[in-house]
Amino acid sequence: MTKHIPPPQRRLHRPSGRALGTGALAAVLTLTSAGCSGPDRDYSMPGDLCGVTVDSDLISPFLPGGKKLTQDSYDHGVVSPRCRVIVDRSLIMHISGDVVPPEIDPIQVKDRGLLRLGTPSPVDVGDAARIADHGAMAVADCTRDGEPMRFVTMIELQKEIPEETPKRRSDLTQLLRAYFPKAMAAVDCTKA
Repeated sequence: MTKHIPPPQRRLHRPSGRALGTGALAAVLTLTSAGCSGPDRDYSMPGDLCGVTVDSDLISPFLPGGKKLTQDSYDHGVVSPRCRVIVDRSLIMHISGDVVPPEIDPIQVKDRGLLRLGTPSPVDVGDAARIADHGAMAVADCTRDGEPMRFVTMIELQKEIPEETPKRRSDLTQLLRAYFPKAMAAVDCTKA
């Protein structure tokens, strides 16, 4: 009769609770410090915003870390440019522009949209502008094809970058000041 001999039992070495806690803490600290060191961008900083030349230092504050940046312009008509800024399939910013008749007040028309963007307040850009917590709008009278018109642009931020709202509003004001007149020129609307 053969006797059944059970296989030897293997003992797994388990670290003590203290060692496990120390290891977990080290992992958390490593991840936290990596996150605080600034955006980890594997993509090149653009020198334009949706085809309009803008200093990359003005665009940079709004861009997160990631591998790929895409600026996706889409056709909404010659006088109504539209563009999405995307990082790794995540929408970061939506930019729109429109040439409208001079009797239209875009700020009044978009009043609810501006409120949705958070606490809009006047800023000195174009003929009228508003900066909000998550976006901005500017308007100016212009001439296109010999006709009096108005140009309006709106920048909507989809992420809270920079995290601090006052910094975000300040950076957005600087970006709008640089972008707006060049975007107006790009649709052949000259300052009236």
